[in-house]
Amino acid sequence: MADIDVQARLAALREQYGLRLSNDLQTLMSQSREVSTRQSAVDFESLDVLRQGLHRIAGSAGSFGYAALSRDARELEIGLQAAIEGANPPTPSMLTALHDRLQACYRALESPKLSEVGEPQGSYHLASGDRAIRVAVLADGDTETLIQSLSGFGYECRQLTDILGPHRGGTTWHPDIAIVDTAKVADEVWKPAVEEVPQAALIMLSAESGFEPRLKAVRHGAMGFFVHPVDVPSLEHRLRHLVNLPQQDPYRVLIVDDDVELAEHFRLTLKMSGIESRVINDPHDVLQGLREFIPDLVLIDINMPGCSGPELARIIRFDDDWLKIPLIYLSAESDAHLQAQALAQAGDDFLVKPISDVGLVAAVTARAQRSRQLSLALARDGLTGLIKHPAIKELIELEMARGQRTDTAACVVMIDIDRFKSINDTYGHGTGDYVIRLLANLLRQRLRRVDHVGRYGGEEFVAVLPSCSLENAREAIERIRVSFSELECVAATETFHATFSAGVSSTHQWPNAETLLEAADRAMYEAKQGGRDQTRIAVPPS
Repeated sequence: MADIDVQARLAALREQYGLRLSNDLQTLMSQSREVSTRQSAVDFESLDVLRQGLHRIAGSAGSFGYAALSRDARELEIGLQAAIEGANPPTPSMLTALHDRLQACYRALESPKLSEVGEPQGSYHLASGDRAIRVAVLADGDTETLIQSLSGFGYECRQLTDILGPHRGGTTWHPDIAIVDTAKVADEVWKPAVEEVPQAALIMLSAESGFEPRLKAVRHGAMGFFVHPVDVPSLEHRLRHLVNLPQQDPYRVLIVDDDVELAEHFRLTLKMSGIESRVINDPHDVLQGLREFIPDLVLIDINMPGCSGPELARIIRFDDDWLKIPLIYLSAESDAHLQAQALAQAGDDFLVKPISDVGLVAAVTARAQRSRQLSLALARDGLTGLIKHPAIKELIELEMARGQRTDTAACVVMIDIDRFKSINDTYGHGTGDYVIRLLANLLRQRLRRVDHVGRYGGEEFVAVLPSCSLENAREAIERIRVSFSELECVAATETFHATFSAGVSSTHQWPNAETLLEAADRAMYEAKQGGRDQTRIAVPPS
């Protein structure tokens, strides 16, 4: 949806809300007049109906630009709430004053000063994955060593000074990440250099590990901080983290609110900032919405007829699949004690209505980013960043099911690094981890975006290739195998080469995920037995 279309729909929604607001105020005036003119005792049920109407306005009007009206409605709501809870009916004069106040609000109803949607700042546009990630290094004396080490992981590295000023030579090479060693390079040298590549995420290296150097890094906008001697695998892990941030899919937010116009306003506002969202107005539909949409977080209105926000949150938490998803309450309730009570019932945070468009986007972005980071940490291997063993087996089952529905083949590839124990024994386990990461990066870079690759355990990997024939899968893995065998692995002052063996199986030849994986594993073992550094195709028994 184009931005201009979203803006047009937001404008139409504001106009629609203005009409609703006028009708709601007229209804409240009528109800208050009826209550104030009664000769008998005040009906608390009628007072609660009035309170609910005021609560609705207090929570929504501010989001559409009627900030003063939102505050007035909240003030009146609090007064009625106190009367209801204290069982002290308001006097006729108090009810008349309520009616007069509503009339004043209605007369003051005019074109509001509308808030505008703001974009969160501080994101970096890194490489898309269609090319190698570009890293510029400024580490006097150690630049070449660091470049050599990171190049081994598949990054395209250059000296920062070579792409700046008179050395630029019309180059269009722009770094995605800049690594600066503040222990080796003076401030007056690295600061101007970094300013010339503002699009690059900054990582700072330092000789000191205390608080002040880290504070200095933060104030210069650094996205990473490492102390000498630099742990290169950990540095590479940070690079991978920074590279993955902007490549992720848009954040996904499920909005549960019975206020149709307000919920749609929230959805369009988030849409303008690149956040996908789905609206559910009936709490009964939430479980189905969770299964279909799989959100990063859920926004839940705390006051809904038939099922309150805290009740819905507890229902959601019954299912282990949704335990890690943040549940954020939306309410006009500003009482800290009542907020704490709501949070004690399965919620994770509280956003007070009315919330500005900028505030909504900022709050949702921060919480969704944290939610996704935690989900990735749970689902991915800490050493390589690849999918973990259990998740890759689930993906194989999904591809089996998809293939049966669409009559298309998918392939599974089992990969194992050759003579890995010898690498560990000769160069140490740190170098062994380096080789594992090297292969993980190569697989991630060379396979298609639709493919999945995971670490199966130790030095073993599994790749799942949807809509792929056996021959195409074999050719793709062979190209990666040859590239891997040609890479120079670095161990201190020494270099060496590593290889892997692979086995490929197809969903068209095996009945279920377990036998498919076992077939790829047998084919890989045959490649090992046949001399290693080769790819074999699994052949079904005749």
